[in-house]
Amino acid sequence: MASEIVVGIDFGTTYSGVSWAINGISKVHLITDWPNPTGANAESEKVLTIISYADGKPLNWGYNVDTLTEQHFQWFKLLLNSKQKLGADFEAVSASRNLLGSLSKSAEEVASDYLQLLWQYTKDHIERNEGETWEKIYSLRVVLTVPAIWSPIAKERTLRAARTAGLPDNIQLVTEPEAAALAVLKGKSQENKLEVGASFVDLISYKITGLDPLKIEECAMGDGGQCGSVFLDRAFVKWVQLIVGEREYKKLKPKARKMMLQQFEAGVKRCYAGDNKEYSVVLHGVEDNESAGIDDDTIKLKPKTLQTLFDHIINKIMVLVERQIDTALDGGQHVKAVLLVGGFGTNKYIYKRLKDAHRGDGIEILQVPGGWSAICRGATLWGLEHSSHSNFTSKTVSARIARYSYGNRWDVPFDASMGHLEIDRRKRPRGWFATNQMNWLIKKGDRLEEGRKIMLSNSFSIQIGFLSTGLHNFSQELWYCADDEPPSRFVESCVKELCAVEYGVECSKLYLETSWRDADTKQKYRSALFDLTITLDSATLHFMVAYKDKQVAYTEAKYKED
Repeated sequence: MASEIVVGIDFGTTYSGVSWAINGISKVHLITDWPNPTGANAESEKVLTIISYADGKPLNWGYNVDTLTEQHFQWFKLLLNSKQKLGADFEAVSASRNLLGSLSKSAEEVASDYLQLLWQYTKDHIERNEGETWEKIYSLRVVLTVPAIWSPIAKERTLRAARTAGLPDNIQLVTEPEAAALAVLKGKSQENKLEVGASFVDLISYKITGLDPLKIEECAMGDGGQCGSVFLDRAFVKWVQLIVGEREYKKLKPKARKMMLQQFEAGVKRCYAGDNKEYSVVLHGVEDNESAGIDDDTIKLKPKTLQTLFDHIINKIMVLVERQIDTALDGGQHVKAVLLVGGFGTNKYIYKRLKDAHRGDGIEILQVPGGWSAICRGATLWGLEHSSHSNFTSKTVSARIARYSYGNRWDVPFDASMGHLEIDRRKRPRGWFATNQMNWLIKKGDRLEEGRKIMLSNSFSIQIGFLSTGLHNFSQELWYCADDEPPSRFVESCVKELCAVEYGVECSKLYLETSWRDADTKQKYRSALFDLTITLDSATLHFMVAYKDKQVAYTEAKYKED
């Protein structure tokens, strides 16, 4: 069996992680030796998602960025998703937006620059382990994670950024919760701590359907919202502005404000457990205010204040988790545990709140070891399972829930009793038809088994003569809708073009099709029948067109800009 190296990349908002493995060898390597001039994070499971520029070109990235002196971008991943509305008071994002303008760059270009540096370091790391000739010995597969709730265009921008950064063209996407589930549940399976029928929730619910080999399937559609740790940072900054005064806060040196936020991120946010401990941060240049707890450049963070700040975000997380549990229960599932993964998932106060909420109802709250790096390790495991050289006999995730409806536009015989509108009525060679009708091949919420192909036949009426030569060109579009109930006819506001393929068939082959005449015009036509096939995996849709059992077109969905 040919050897392949699979690389999993967790491209995160605040931190990013990378792991890799050689097909056929069980060990997953997690990169922890990230470059850092201070040595403070010499062994860290992740690296900061930060990049700085000088003269319009990348200067430093990760821990090497001096955020106090260098022009830098952070939280720029959020700008890839145009559906995510972020207020102008979101300081780091607002600063990144302003810097984009001054450097004449897009968020996609910044993401590409960052991924290029991350990818080069990853390749150097593999070379140190496998030798200079590793790229000649091994084929390469890269899996990149994306949020499950991201818009299609955000996923496409991420793919484009990665390919522009020099990552392989065949890069694949997997959703973050699916990657995390693979890493965590495979680990639990090896510890014999799983049982068939248990459902685990991480804003996507999975039901365990088999243990040897491990089999899981989505049993409730994923959910999510703007309640990650970066939004806690935002709430903290807004609180400081409130007690200091917005005008006075803006007068403080940017370096002082950044140092304060770094203290909150690295210390308070990670350690707070809902206890009565008092914390503090330093904000150089701030005026003393005894009633506000400000003295000698130090702001006291009282337990009640911290609880209010954390509750503002955690209450939203609680609503999402409860909604996801209710969805699983409504589907007849028995929820066994909630697994907390990711950076914010390691916080003890989140654990305490969820544990208190589910005390006595049989649902366990679990903070698993290695939860911070679970997503990138899971991406590698997903890549190993989907490798062309895979030694896995089956995929762990056996079924998923469709997050969108997918279909095509077509004309059908006009029938007013079916609700067809007069404005859609058109004369066609074979009679009166209703145009702009939607044929939904996959409905939002449908259960899709791994590897299942959705098939449809589509017919085109064409005019081909005996002397026609060359290719006759066709095009086929695929559309998607995020509404829970997609419309029966095309509605521009909610039905968006997903992808399109153009292809040609030799006229000599089309001429062999049976001919017929229009009853009114007496013109001769032939009908060309094509088979359309859709395949969905974790975060990507594949679309294929065949004629006479032979593939004539294929595309991986490339989403159009909003």
